[in-house]
Formats: sequence, C-alpha cells, structure tokens
Amino acid sequence: MAGKTEKNEAGNGGNSSVDVTVNYQARTETKSFPRGTKVSEVLAWAVGVFGIDDAIATELELVVAGTKDELAGSKPIAALVHGGSTLTLDLVRGDIANGAV
Repeated sequence: MAGKTEKNEAGNGGNSSVDVTVNYQARTETKSFPRGTKVSEVLAWAVGVFGIDDAIATELELVVAGTKDELAGSKPIAALVHGGSTLTLDLVRGDIANGAV
C-alpha cells in the first residue's frame, strides 16, 4: 500500500496538503491542511486562531479571497484549489436572518 500512497502524492505533484491562508480584519494566518479537509473544519480552526467570541462565531463564513459567495461547509478544500497547493480565504460576516420574511 505504501506504493499507492507514493503514487497518489506524485499525482498531486507531491502535494498531499493545501496551505490555507485566512484573512480576518487586519490579520492573516496560514496553516497546512490535508486535501480532504472540509471548509467547516477550516472555519472552526480560523475561529479559534483569531480568538473570535462564540457569540459572533456563528455569524462568520469563509469565502474565497476577493469574492462574496459563502462556501459550503461540506466542500473539501481540494475542490477549491483545482490541483494546486495554496488557497486564500476571507473570514467574513455572513447573511444574518432578521426574522423578516
């Protein structure tokens, strides 16, 4: 099985992980994640690393840097890099329901 792992890593250009950079306010943090990591896991890491209060953490979402479309928490980060090994995301306040219909 070791040969299969080596082959898979070689097929990814040796990149079995993605270096994810998250921007929040005036700070930037980077961490390497396995390619299969879900967006929700990166969000949980970002909330912790930026020390965000639990009261507002549920209002925050990740978007690809420079865009406004919130990413689905179930999406693997590998799907966002299209074979690459780096990803930059912005941590933003998502749409907040105000009770209006």
